[in-house]
Amino acid sequence: MSRFFIIILLLIALPLQSDEVDITVNANDAEVLAHFDDESELFIFRGVPYAKPPVGNLRWKSPVPVERKTQIDARSFKPGCMQDTYITDWYHDVIDSFGQDKSLFQHTENVSEDCLYLNIWTSSVNKNEKKPVMVWVHGGADTGGWSYEPDYLGHHLAKKDVVVVSIGYRLNVFGFFKHPEMTEETGNFGLEDEILALKWIKENIADFGGDPSNVTYFGESAGGAHVSYLATSPEAKGLFKRGIIQSGGYNLFNWRSIDEAHELAIRTQSISGTIDLNDLKSLDENALLQASRNLYHPYRPIIDGKIITDNLAKKYIEGSINDVDLMIGSNKNEDLLYVEENPTLDSFTKRIADYYPEQVDEILGLLDTTDLRLAMDHFGSNQQTTCPSVLIARSMAKTGNHVYQYFFTREREGSEKILAYHGAEIPYVFNTHDAYLPTNEDDLKLTDQMMEYWTQFAKKGTPNSIENPITWYEFGENENYLILDTEIENGQRLESAFCNIMIEELAQRSQSE
Repeated sequence: MSRFFIIILLLIALPLQSDEVDITVNANDAEVLAHFDDESELFIFRGVPYAKPPVGNLRWKSPVPVERKTQIDARSFKPGCMQDTYITDWYHDVIDSFGQDKSLFQHTENVSEDCLYLNIWTSSVNKNEKKPVMVWVHGGADTGGWSYEPDYLGHHLAKKDVVVVSIGYRLNVFGFFKHPEMTEETGNFGLEDEILALKWIKENIADFGGDPSNVTYFGESAGGAHVSYLATSPEAKGLFKRGIIQSGGYNLFNWRSIDEAHELAIRTQSISGTIDLNDLKSLDENALLQASRNLYHPYRPIIDGKIITDNLAKKYIEGSINDVDLMIGSNKNEDLLYVEENPTLDSFTKRIADYYPEQVDEILGLLDTTDLRLAMDHFGSNQQTTCPSVLIARSMAKTGNHVYQYFFTREREGSEKILAYHGAEIPYVFNTHDAYLPTNEDDLKLTDQMMEYWTQFAKKGTPNSIENPITWYEFGENENYLILDTEIENGQRLESAFCNIMIEELAQRSQSE
């Protein structure tokens, strides 16, 4: 352990969280101040910089690798990236659905443009350990969220003999912005941040007990979408061996061109009262955030020709994919939280006709419209998440990669308003069941099983082990999938009647736009 000496510093005068004590770890010729949790026997590194702060002249520029330092203070989480309360409002909606107190989830204390940091949970800082690495990228519609939300804390997952990393990346107008005056910039600064973070991990994670050749990139919602972007990006080739896409896929359904991004940039310029790109760059970060808020945060990844070379539906259909094994899945009621309270059949029929004018009656025949909200949820969940996920799974399997699909259907006690909602699977993956979530023995059993599946996939490319007696079969020609609920079951050809219609429409549109 010549490069990995550890000095335990007991700071009697300072209050510490739970059983944590301050430590100094020598990693990559730098002294890293962090914490050691005696109860879980984990080293916890909070707020490790992987890039220079993207402020001043570095706003709307590719991230610049952080300069090597002799000392890094990784004892506390750093600010989340610039955002308003979008993601906190989402959590409050979920909490309200369970009839609990919204104060149980608090917004992050600080946000800043200086936010390109990552966090690490590991049981060893011995370079010879070479543990599998699981890198989490958070969701939040490219608008909000931060790497250390309570659901994303990696202390339980890391106890499954993996190194867990969570990363921050630029959001909304700061992260996905392409002005006509930008000539060299991709506009996908958030995705570029993630690529640089993955490069940092590849170069440095051995100092934290991880194996740089065995990295699994996983995320949910926008995070899952980003995994699917980078799985096709030439700029991310070789940076991760496996991917897990949780409730992503919707980005195959919608994409943004350079021209659309330019038009949005001009609207941003107009609403902020500025006259050109330099004027926009001079805006205070809060004024720029307000401009984003005034436009309801419409900023998303862009087909830039470098990071994203074409619309994702086309790339997957053509098999233009990096060599990545994949776990992918969705939840049964992805859309229910967002369905209006009193919909009408007429408005719903028109929505179906907008995309599938020749199949309106066929699609309505596949739905139980006696409960119109559940019918709309069924349709929307399939259109936005489930069927795009099937398309990705089919495409990845055809290229010879190992692919495993799941369908999460667990409904907690008290979840009648939102059922197996968007994001419901995350506390099971991390074993971070929030105080506002009713959690019983069935939930804890499912948690153990899902953590085993996820970490086994990260370790060896298959989720199966003797700890999980139910075999999860590869997707393959039979389009196998695993139903995750109190009773885990196998299934085949998930929502095939819907998906055959929806994937065909996606394929046609991807060629014409």
